Amino acid sequence: MQRIFVKVLVFGLGIALINTLILSLVLSSLFTRYFYRSYSSLLLEALKEGKEFAEKYEHEEIKRPAFERALVLIDRLEGVHFCFLDAQRRILFTTAPQLDIGPTQGMLAKLNKELSSQEFCSTFFTDPRDPSLDIMVGATRVNDKILLAFFPVADIREPVRESVMLVWLAAAGAFLISIVPAYLISRHFTRPLEEMGQLALRMGKGDFSVRFHTARQDEIGQLARTLDAMAAQLEAIDRERQEFLAYVSHELRTPLTSIRGFVQGMLDGTIPPEKQQSYLARVFSETERLRRLVDDLLMLVRLRSGRFTFNWQNTDLRRVLTTVEEVMSPLALEKGVQLEFRTREELPVYADEGRLVQVFMNLVDNAIKFSPPGGRVLVEAEKSDGLLRVQVTDEGPGIPPEELPRIFDSFYSGAARSRSELGTGLGLAISKLIVEKHGGHISVQNRPEGGCTFTVLLPAGGRGVNHSGTGAISDR
Repeated sequence: MQRIFVKVLVFGLGIALINTLILSLVLSSLFTRYFYRSYSSLLLEALKEGKEFAEKYEHEEIKRPAFERALVLIDRLEGVHFCFLDAQRRILFTTAPQLDIGPTQGMLAKLNKELSSQEFCSTFFTDPRDPSLDIMVGATRVNDKILLAFFPVADIREPVRESVMLVWLAAAGAFLISIVPAYLISRHFTRPLEEMGQLALRMGKGDFSVRFHTARQDEIGQLARTLDAMAAQLEAIDRERQEFLAYVSHELRTPLTSIRGFVQGMLDGTIPPEKQQSYLARVFSETERLRRLVDDLLMLVRLRSGRFTFNWQNTDLRRVLTTVEEVMSPLALEKGVQLEFRTREELPVYADEGRLVQVFMNLVDNAIKFSPPGGRVLVEAEKSDGLLRVQVTDEGPGIPPEELPRIFDSFYSGAARSRSELGTGLGLAISKLIVEKHGGHISVQNRPEGGCTFTVLLPAGGRGVNHSGTGAISDR
Protein backbone atom coordinates (compact mmCIF):
# COMPACT_ATOMS: atom_id res chain seq x y z
CA MET A 1 0.00 0.00 0.00
CA GLN A 2 2.99 2.29 0.55
CA ARG A 3 3.68 1.95 -3.15
CA ILE A 4 0.25 3.39 -3.93
CA PHE A 5 0.84 6.25 -1.49
CA VAL A 6 4.23 7.00 -3.07
CA LYS A 7 2.76 6.81 -6.57
CA VAL A 8 -0.08 9.17 -5.70
CA LEU A 9 2.33 11.56 -3.96
CA VAL A 10 4.82 11.53 -6.85
CA PHE A 11 1.99 11.93 -9.36
CA GLY A 12 0.58 14.91 -7.45
CA LEU A 13 3.99 16.54 -7.08
CA GLY A 14 4.71 15.89 -10.74
CA ILE A 15 1.54 17.69 -11.76
CA ALA A 16 2.36 20.54 -9.37
CA LEU A 17 5.88 20.78 -10.79
CA ILE A 18 4.68 20.81 -14.39
CA ASN A 19 2.06 23.45 -13.61
CA THR A 20 4.66 25.50 -11.75
CA LEU A 21 7.09 25.33 -14.67
CA ILE A 22 4.45 26.26 -17.23
CA LEU A 23 3.16 29.12 -15.08
CA SER A 24 6.71 30.37 -14.48
CA LEU A 25 7.51 30.32 -18.19
CA VAL A 26 4.29 32.15 -19.02
CA LEU A 27 4.86 34.77 -16.31
CA SER A 28 8.49 35.23 -17.37
CA SER A 29 7.41 35.79 -20.95
CA LEU A 30 4.66 38.19 -19.86
CA PHE A 31 7.03 40.16 -17.61
CA THR A 32 9.62 40.39 -20.40
CA ARG A 33 7.05 41.60 -22.92
CA TYR A 34 5.65 44.02 -20.37
CA PHE A 35 9.03 45.60 -19.66
CA TYR A 36 9.95 45.91 -23.32
CA ARG A 37 6.57 47.46 -24.14
CA SER A 38 6.85 49.80 -21.16
CA TYR A 39 10.31 50.94 -22.19
CA SER A 40 9.20 51.27 -25.81
CA SER A 41 6.29 53.47 -24.72
CA LEU A 42 8.67 55.46 -22.48
CA LEU A 43 11.05 55.89 -25.43
CA LEU A 44 8.30 57.26 -27.70
CA GLU A 45 6.97 59.61 -24.98
CA ALA A 46 10.48 60.98 -24.38
CA LEU A 47 10.96 61.32 -28.14
CA LYS A 48 7.76 63.36 -28.41
CA GLU A 49 8.91 65.66 -25.63
CA GLY A 50 12.32 66.01 -27.25
CA LYS A 51 10.74 66.82 -30.62
CA GLU A 52 8.77 69.68 -29.09
CA PHE A 53 12.00 71.26 -27.88
CA ALA A 54 13.74 70.47 -31.17
CA GLU A 55 10.98 72.24 -33.13
CA LYS A 56 11.23 75.26 -30.84
CA TYR A 57 14.94 75.26 -31.41
CA GLU A 58 14.50 75.07 -35.21
CA HIS A 59 11.98 77.89 -35.09
CA GLU A 60 14.51 79.85 -32.99
CA GLU A 61 12.06 80.07 -30.10
CA ILE A 62 14.79 78.83 -27.77
CA LYS A 63 18.55 78.98 -27.99
CA ARG A 64 20.78 75.96 -28.43
CA PRO A 65 21.97 75.92 -24.80
CA ALA A 66 18.33 75.82 -23.62
CA PHE A 67 17.54 73.07 -26.14
CA GLU A 68 20.51 70.99 -24.99
CA ARG A 69 19.62 71.51 -21.30
CA ALA A 70 16.06 70.36 -22.02
CA LEU A 71 17.25 67.13 -23.64
CA VAL A 72 19.73 66.49 -20.82
CA LEU A 73 16.93 67.01 -18.29
CA ILE A 74 14.72 64.49 -20.09
CA ASP A 75 17.69 62.10 -20.20
CA ARG A 76 18.17 62.36 -16.46
CA LEU A 77 14.47 62.11 -15.63
CA GLU A 78 13.46 59.36 -18.08
CA GLY A 79 16.76 57.59 -18.63
CA VAL A 80 16.40 58.07 -22.41
CA HIS A 81 19.42 59.40 -24.32
CA PHE A 82 19.20 61.73 -27.31
CA CYS A 83 21.23 62.26 -30.46
CA PHE A 84 20.42 65.18 -32.79
CA LEU A 85 21.59 64.74 -36.42
CA ASP A 86 21.86 67.40 -39.12
CA ALA A 87 20.78 67.03 -42.73
CA GLN A 88 24.06 65.26 -43.56
CA ARG A 89 23.37 62.93 -40.63
CA ARG A 90 26.23 64.25 -38.60
CA ILE A 91 25.88 64.40 -34.84
CA LEU A 92 25.08 67.91 -33.70
CA PHE A 93 24.47 67.03 -30.11
CA THR A 94 24.20 63.93 -27.86
CA THR A 95 23.23 63.62 -24.20
CA ALA A 96 25.37 60.50 -23.67
CA PRO A 97 28.77 61.00 -25.24
CA GLN A 98 30.25 58.61 -22.69
CA LEU A 99 28.44 55.64 -24.27
CA ASP A 100 30.27 56.02 -27.52
CA ILE A 101 27.20 54.84 -29.40
CA GLY A 102 26.59 56.43 -32.77
CA PRO A 103 24.23 55.80 -35.65
CA THR A 104 25.53 53.50 -38.36
CA GLN A 105 24.69 53.72 -42.04
CA GLY A 106 22.48 50.62 -41.82
CA MET A 107 20.63 52.05 -38.84
CA LEU A 108 20.04 55.40 -40.60
CA ALA A 109 18.86 53.69 -43.79
CA LYS A 110 16.32 51.64 -41.88
CA LEU A 111 15.11 54.63 -39.86
CA ASN A 112 14.77 56.81 -43.01
CA LYS A 113 12.68 54.11 -44.64
CA GLU A 114 10.30 53.87 -41.68
CA LEU A 115 10.06 57.66 -41.23
CA SER A 116 8.96 57.99 -44.82
CA SER A 117 5.55 56.62 -43.84
CA GLN A 118 5.15 57.63 -40.16
CA GLU A 119 6.05 60.45 -37.81
CA PHE A 120 7.66 58.33 -35.12
CA CYS A 121 9.31 54.92 -35.31
CA SER A 122 11.20 52.62 -32.96
CA THR A 123 13.25 49.48 -33.43
CA PHE A 124 16.04 47.33 -32.01
CA PHE A 125 19.59 47.31 -33.20
CA THR A 126 21.99 44.59 -32.15
CA ASP A 127 25.76 44.56 -32.18
CA PRO A 128 26.98 41.04 -33.00
CA ARG A 129 30.38 41.89 -31.55
CA ASP A 130 29.13 43.07 -28.15
CA PRO A 131 25.55 42.29 -26.95
CA SER A 132 25.95 44.94 -24.25
CA LEU A 133 25.85 47.56 -27.06
CA ASP A 134 22.39 46.48 -28.26
CA ILE A 135 20.07 49.48 -28.23
CA MET A 136 16.41 50.37 -28.65
CA VAL A 137 16.12 53.42 -30.93
CA GLY A 138 13.26 55.81 -31.67
CA ALA A 139 13.44 58.46 -34.38
CA THR A 140 11.49 61.44 -35.72
CA ARG A 141 12.13 64.15 -38.33
CA VAL A 142 12.55 67.77 -37.37
CA ASN A 143 12.59 69.59 -40.71
CA ASP A 144 15.57 68.04 -42.53
CA LYS A 145 17.18 66.86 -39.33
CA ILE A 146 16.58 63.67 -37.29
CA LEU A 147 16.18 63.40 -33.56
CA LEU A 148 17.15 60.02 -32.15
CA ALA A 149 16.08 58.75 -28.70
CA PHE A 150 17.71 55.57 -27.48
CA PHE A 151 18.77 53.57 -24.48
CA PRO A 152 20.91 50.45 -24.16
CA VAL A 153 18.95 47.19 -24.00
CA ALA A 154 21.18 46.30 -21.06
CA ASP A 155 19.18 48.86 -19.05
CA ILE A 156 16.05 46.73 -19.65
CA ARG A 157 17.64 43.34 -19.21
CA GLU A 158 18.59 43.90 -15.60
CA PRO A 159 15.07 44.64 -14.26
CA VAL A 160 13.72 41.92 -16.55
CA ARG A 161 16.27 39.49 -15.13
CA GLU A 162 15.37 40.49 -11.58
CA SER A 163 11.63 40.10 -12.27
CA VAL A 164 12.11 36.71 -13.89
CA MET A 165 14.30 35.64 -10.99
CA LEU A 166 11.56 36.65 -8.52
CA VAL A 167 9.03 34.66 -10.58
CA TRP A 168 11.17 31.52 -10.46
CA LEU A 169 11.94 31.96 -6.76
CA ALA A 170 8.23 32.34 -6.04
CA ALA A 171 7.52 29.28 -8.16
CA ALA A 172 10.14 27.25 -6.32
CA GLY A 173 8.70 28.38 -2.97
CA ALA A 174 5.17 27.52 -4.08
CA PHE A 175 6.33 24.06 -5.18
CA LEU A 176 8.06 23.42 -1.87
CA ILE A 177 4.96 24.55 0.01
CA SER A 178 2.78 22.30 -2.17
CA ILE A 179 4.65 19.24 -0.89
CA VAL A 180 2.78 19.43 2.44
CA PRO A 181 -0.77 19.54 1.00
CA ALA A 182 0.23 16.95 -1.60
CA TYR A 183 1.36 14.65 1.21
CA LEU A 184 -1.83 15.24 3.21
CA ILE A 185 -4.08 14.73 0.18
CA SER A 186 -2.25 11.54 -0.75
CA ARG A 187 -2.68 10.21 2.79
CA HIS A 188 -6.32 11.27 2.74
CA PHE A 189 -7.03 9.06 -0.26
CA THR A 190 -4.65 6.16 0.34
CA ARG A 191 -5.14 5.62 4.09
CA PRO A 192 -8.74 4.36 3.66
CA LEU A 193 -7.53 2.05 0.89
CA GLU A 194 -4.79 0.77 3.18
CA GLU A 195 -7.30 0.15 5.98
CA MET A 196 -9.68 -1.58 3.58
CA GLY A 197 -6.80 -3.74 2.41
CA GLN A 198 -6.12 -4.78 6.02
CA LEU A 199 -9.81 -5.56 6.54
CA ALA A 200 -9.86 -7.58 3.32
CA LEU A 201 -6.90 -9.62 4.62
CA ARG A 202 -8.80 -10.31 7.84
CA MET A 203 -11.83 -11.32 5.81
CA GLY A 204 -9.60 -13.63 3.79
CA LYS A 205 -8.63 -15.31 7.06
CA GLY A 206 -12.27 -15.91 7.95
CA ASP A 207 -13.00 -12.92 10.18
CA PHE A 208 -16.19 -11.54 8.63
CA SER A 209 -17.13 -9.39 11.63
CA VAL A 210 -14.87 -6.54 10.45
CA ARG A 211 -16.51 -3.33 9.28
CA PHE A 212 -15.15 -0.16 7.72
CA HIS A 213 -17.35 2.58 9.16
CA THR A 214 -17.08 5.82 7.19
CA ALA A 215 -19.17 8.92 6.57
CA ARG A 216 -17.50 9.70 3.24
CA GLN A 217 -19.86 10.17 0.30
CA ASP A 218 -17.29 9.81 -2.49
CA GLU A 219 -16.23 6.71 -4.43
CA ILE A 220 -14.00 5.56 -1.56
CA GLY A 221 -16.96 5.76 0.82
CA GLN A 222 -19.07 3.81 -1.66
CA LEU A 223 -16.33 1.18 -1.91
CA ALA A 224 -16.16 0.97 1.90
CA ARG A 225 -19.93 0.48 2.16
CA THR A 226 -19.77 -2.16 -0.54
CA LEU A 227 -17.07 -3.99 1.43
CA ASP A 228 -19.18 -3.71 4.59
CA ALA A 229 -22.17 -5.16 2.74
CA MET A 230 -20.00 -7.96 1.37
CA ALA A 231 -18.60 -8.67 4.84
CA ALA A 232 -22.13 -8.77 6.28
CA GLN A 233 -23.24 -11.13 3.55
CA LEU A 234 -20.21 -13.36 4.03
CA GLU A 235 -20.80 -13.32 7.80
CA ALA A 236 -24.39 -14.40 7.24
CA ILE A 237 -23.27 -17.14 4.84
CA ASP A 238 -20.62 -18.33 7.29
CA ARG A 239 -23.13 -18.34 10.14
CA GLU A 240 -25.60 -20.27 8.00
CA ARG A 241 -22.87 -22.72 7.02
CA GLN A 242 -22.05 -23.37 10.66
CA GLU A 243 -25.74 -23.72 11.50
CA PHE A 244 -26.16 -26.05 8.54
CA LEU A 245 -23.32 -28.28 9.74
CA ALA A 246 -24.70 -28.31 13.28
CA TYR A 247 -28.22 -28.95 12.01
CA VAL A 248 -27.29 -31.76 9.63
CA SER A 249 -25.01 -33.36 12.21
CA HIS A 250 -27.82 -33.32 14.77
CA GLU A 251 -30.53 -34.46 12.37
CA LEU A 252 -28.43 -37.32 10.97
CA ARG A 253 -26.99 -38.53 14.26
CA THR A 254 -30.30 -39.49 15.89
CA PRO A 255 -31.80 -41.67 13.11
CA LEU A 256 -28.44 -43.20 12.22
CA THR A 257 -27.81 -44.08 15.85
CA SER A 258 -31.25 -45.68 16.07
CA ILE A 259 -30.81 -47.61 12.82
CA ARG A 260 -27.35 -48.79 13.85
CA GLY A 261 -28.62 -49.94 17.24
CA PHE A 262 -31.59 -51.83 15.80
CA VAL A 263 -29.53 -53.55 13.09
CA GLN A 264 -26.75 -54.45 15.52
CA GLY A 265 -29.32 -55.86 17.95
CA MET A 266 -30.80 -58.08 15.25
CA LEU A 267 -27.36 -59.20 14.09
CA ASP A 268 -26.07 -60.18 17.50
CA GLY A 269 -29.37 -61.75 18.58
CA THR A 270 -30.18 -59.19 21.27
CA ILE A 271 -33.52 -58.57 19.55
CA PRO A 272 -35.47 -61.84 19.34
CA PRO A 273 -36.88 -62.88 15.95
CA GLU A 274 -40.48 -62.32 16.99
CA LYS A 275 -39.73 -58.60 17.65
CA GLN A 276 -37.60 -57.98 14.59
CA GLN A 277 -40.60 -57.04 12.45
CA SER A 278 -41.45 -54.21 14.84
CA TYR A 279 -37.87 -52.95 14.91
CA LEU A 280 -37.60 -53.14 11.12
CA ALA A 281 -40.68 -50.92 10.92
CA ARG A 282 -38.90 -48.42 13.17
CA VAL A 283 -35.79 -48.66 10.96
CA PHE A 284 -37.99 -47.95 7.95
CA SER A 285 -39.51 -44.96 9.76
CA GLU A 286 -36.04 -43.54 10.48
CA THR A 287 -34.94 -44.03 6.85
CA GLU A 288 -38.09 -42.21 5.73
CA ARG A 289 -37.15 -39.38 8.05
CA LEU A 290 -33.69 -39.27 6.48
CA ARG A 291 -35.24 -39.30 3.00
CA ARG A 292 -37.51 -36.36 3.85
CA LEU A 293 -34.52 -34.49 5.24
CA VAL A 294 -32.52 -35.03 2.05
CA ASP A 295 -35.52 -34.10 -0.11
CA ASP A 296 -36.05 -30.89 1.86
CA LEU A 297 -32.37 -29.99 1.63
CA LEU A 298 -32.38 -30.54 -2.13
CA MET A 299 -35.54 -28.47 -2.53
CA LEU A 300 -34.03 -25.69 -0.41
CA VAL A 301 -30.89 -25.63 -2.55
CA ARG A 302 -32.87 -25.66 -5.81
CA LEU A 303 -35.18 -22.88 -4.63
CA ARG A 304 -32.25 -20.70 -3.61
CA SER A 305 -30.35 -21.28 -6.83
CA GLY A 306 -33.41 -20.67 -9.00
CA ARG A 307 -33.23 -24.16 -10.53
CA PHE A 308 -36.56 -25.31 -9.12
CA THR A 309 -39.25 -25.71 -11.79
CA PHE A 310 -42.70 -24.39 -10.95
CA ASN A 311 -45.88 -25.53 -12.66
CA TRP A 312 -47.52 -22.14 -13.15
CA GLN A 313 -51.24 -22.05 -13.83
CA ASN A 314 -54.35 -19.98 -13.16
CA THR A 315 -56.13 -21.39 -10.15
CA ASP A 316 -58.39 -20.48 -7.25
CA LEU A 317 -56.81 -20.29 -3.82
CA ARG A 318 -60.01 -21.72 -2.34
CA ARG A 319 -59.26 -24.99 -4.11
CA VAL A 320 -55.78 -25.03 -2.57
CA LEU A 321 -57.20 -24.47 0.91
CA THR A 322 -59.91 -27.10 0.35
CA THR A 323 -57.20 -29.66 -0.42
CA VAL A 324 -55.33 -28.65 2.73
CA GLU A 325 -58.52 -28.95 4.79
CA GLU A 326 -59.26 -32.44 3.47
CA VAL A 327 -55.75 -33.68 4.24
CA MET A 328 -55.30 -32.02 7.65
CA SER A 329 -58.78 -32.56 9.13
CA PRO A 330 -58.05 -36.17 10.26
CA LEU A 331 -54.90 -34.99 12.06
CA ALA A 332 -56.82 -32.21 13.79
CA LEU A 333 -59.58 -34.63 14.78
CA GLU A 334 -57.00 -37.07 16.18
CA LYS A 335 -55.38 -34.26 18.20
CA GLY A 336 -58.73 -32.96 19.42
CA VAL A 337 -58.23 -29.61 17.76
CA GLN A 338 -60.98 -27.71 15.96
CA LEU A 339 -59.87 -26.85 12.39
CA GLU A 340 -61.88 -24.09 10.73
CA PHE A 341 -61.49 -22.59 7.22
CA ARG A 342 -63.12 -19.30 6.24
CA THR A 343 -63.23 -18.02 2.65
CA ARG A 344 -65.70 -15.40 1.46
CA GLU A 345 -65.18 -14.98 -2.27
CA GLU A 346 -63.34 -16.17 -5.33
CA LEU A 347 -59.57 -15.97 -4.84
CA PRO A 348 -57.89 -16.09 -8.29
CA VAL A 349 -54.13 -16.55 -8.31
CA TYR A 350 -51.47 -17.49 -10.85
CA ALA A 351 -49.37 -20.03 -9.04
CA ASP A 352 -48.01 -23.55 -8.69
CA GLU A 353 -50.98 -25.16 -6.93
CA GLY A 354 -48.96 -28.06 -5.54
CA ARG A 355 -46.34 -25.75 -3.98
CA LEU A 356 -49.02 -23.59 -2.34
CA VAL A 357 -50.62 -26.74 -0.93
CA GLN A 358 -47.21 -27.60 0.52
CA VAL A 359 -46.91 -24.13 2.12
CA PHE A 360 -50.32 -24.12 3.78
CA MET A 361 -50.12 -27.77 4.84
CA ASN A 362 -46.87 -26.95 6.65
CA LEU A 363 -48.41 -23.92 8.38
CA VAL A 364 -51.61 -25.77 9.36
CA ASP A 365 -49.62 -28.84 10.46
CA ASN A 366 -47.49 -26.71 12.79
CA ALA A 367 -50.59 -24.93 14.11
CA ILE A 368 -52.31 -28.23 14.92
CA LYS A 369 -49.23 -29.71 16.59
CA PHE A 370 -48.84 -26.78 18.97
CA SER A 371 -52.48 -26.13 19.74
CA PRO A 372 -53.64 -27.77 22.97
CA PRO A 373 -56.47 -30.36 22.94
CA GLY A 374 -59.74 -28.51 22.66
CA GLY A 375 -58.00 -25.59 20.99
CA ARG A 376 -58.79 -24.11 17.60
CA VAL A 377 -56.86 -23.49 14.39
CA LEU A 378 -58.41 -20.83 12.18
CA VAL A 379 -57.53 -20.37 8.50
CA GLU A 380 -58.94 -17.18 6.95
CA ALA A 381 -58.55 -16.07 3.34
CA GLU A 382 -59.70 -12.84 1.71
CA LYS A 383 -58.97 -10.54 -1.21
CA SER A 384 -58.06 -6.93 -0.46
CA ASP A 385 -56.39 -4.19 -2.53
CA GLY A 386 -55.21 -6.60 -5.22
CA LEU A 387 -53.74 -9.02 -2.68
CA LEU A 388 -54.78 -12.39 -1.36
CA ARG A 389 -54.32 -12.57 2.40
CA VAL A 390 -54.27 -15.94 4.15
CA GLN A 391 -53.87 -16.09 7.95
CA VAL A 392 -53.28 -19.26 9.98
CA THR A 393 -53.95 -18.69 13.69
CA ASP A 394 -53.36 -21.17 16.51
CA GLU A 395 -53.76 -21.19 20.28
CA GLY A 396 -50.37 -22.69 21.09
CA PRO A 397 -47.58 -21.33 23.30
CA GLY A 398 -46.40 -18.81 20.69
CA ILE A 399 -42.82 -18.04 19.70
CA PRO A 400 -40.21 -16.35 21.94
CA PRO A 401 -40.09 -12.68 20.81
CA GLU A 402 -36.30 -12.70 20.44
CA GLU A 403 -36.56 -15.55 17.93
CA LEU A 404 -39.32 -14.13 15.74
CA PRO A 405 -36.87 -12.39 13.32
CA ARG A 406 -35.10 -15.70 12.58
CA ILE A 407 -38.02 -18.12 12.55
CA PHE A 408 -37.78 -18.44 8.75
CA ASP A 409 -33.99 -18.93 8.65
CA SER A 410 -32.95 -22.18 7.06
CA PHE A 411 -30.84 -23.78 9.80
CA TYR A 412 -31.60 -21.66 12.82
CA SER A 413 -31.49 -23.88 15.89
CA GLY A 414 -33.27 -21.74 18.48
CA ALA A 415 -36.17 -22.80 20.66
CA ALA A 416 -38.60 -21.67 17.96
CA ARG A 417 -37.39 -24.52 15.79
CA SER A 418 -39.26 -26.88 18.05
CA ARG A 419 -42.44 -25.84 16.18
CA SER A 420 -41.26 -28.26 13.51
CA GLU A 421 -39.67 -30.81 15.75
CA LEU A 422 -41.63 -33.71 14.27
CA GLY A 423 -40.57 -32.78 10.71
CA THR A 424 -37.24 -31.93 9.14
CA GLY A 425 -37.15 -28.39 10.56
CA LEU A 426 -36.89 -26.81 7.11
CA GLY A 427 -40.58 -26.35 6.43
CA LEU A 428 -40.81 -22.67 7.31
CA ALA A 429 -37.67 -21.78 5.36
CA ILE A 430 -38.96 -23.65 2.30
CA SER A 431 -42.41 -22.07 2.70
CA LYS A 432 -40.86 -18.61 2.77
CA LEU A 433 -38.90 -19.23 -0.43
CA ILE A 434 -41.95 -20.66 -2.23
CA VAL A 435 -44.09 -17.66 -1.24
CA GLU A 436 -41.38 -15.23 -2.37
CA LYS A 437 -41.05 -17.06 -5.70
CA HIS A 438 -44.77 -16.34 -6.13
CA GLY A 439 -44.05 -12.63 -5.62
CA GLY A 440 -45.54 -12.77 -2.13
CA HIS A 441 -44.57 -12.30 1.50
CA ILE A 442 -44.89 -14.40 4.67
CA SER A 443 -44.68 -13.16 8.26
CA VAL A 444 -45.57 -14.22 11.81
CA GLN A 445 -46.82 -12.41 14.91
CA ASN A 446 -47.59 -13.55 18.44
CA ARG A 447 -51.13 -12.98 19.70
CA PRO A 448 -51.65 -11.17 23.02
CA GLU A 449 -54.11 -13.85 24.15
CA GLY A 450 -51.70 -16.66 23.23
CA GLY A 451 -50.64 -18.50 20.12
CA CYS A 452 -49.43 -16.90 16.92
CA THR A 453 -50.64 -15.93 13.47
CA PHE A 454 -48.84 -16.68 10.22
CA THR A 455 -49.81 -14.31 7.38
CA VAL A 456 -49.24 -15.05 3.69
CA LEU A 457 -49.73 -12.30 1.10
CA LEU A 458 -49.96 -13.21 -2.60
CA PRO A 459 -50.64 -11.06 -5.66
CA ALA A 460 -54.18 -11.65 -6.87
CA GLY A 461 -54.96 -12.24 -10.54
CA GLY A 462 -54.13 -14.50 -13.42
CA ARG A 463 -51.26 -14.80 -15.87
CA GLY A 464 -49.04 -11.71 -16.11
CA VAL A 465 -48.48 -11.23 -12.38
CA ASN A 466 -44.81 -10.68 -11.52
CA HIS A 467 -43.23 -13.88 -10.17
CA SER A 468 -39.64 -12.72 -10.14
CA GLY A 469 -39.19 -13.97 -6.62
CA THR A 470 -38.00 -10.62 -5.36
CA GLY A 471 -40.47 -10.56 -2.50
CA ALA A 472 -41.75 -7.16 -3.61
CA ILE A 473 -44.86 -7.29 -1.37
CA SER A 474 -44.14 -5.77 2.01
CA ASP A 475 -45.56 -6.85 5.30
CA ARG A 476 -48.79 -5.03 6.07
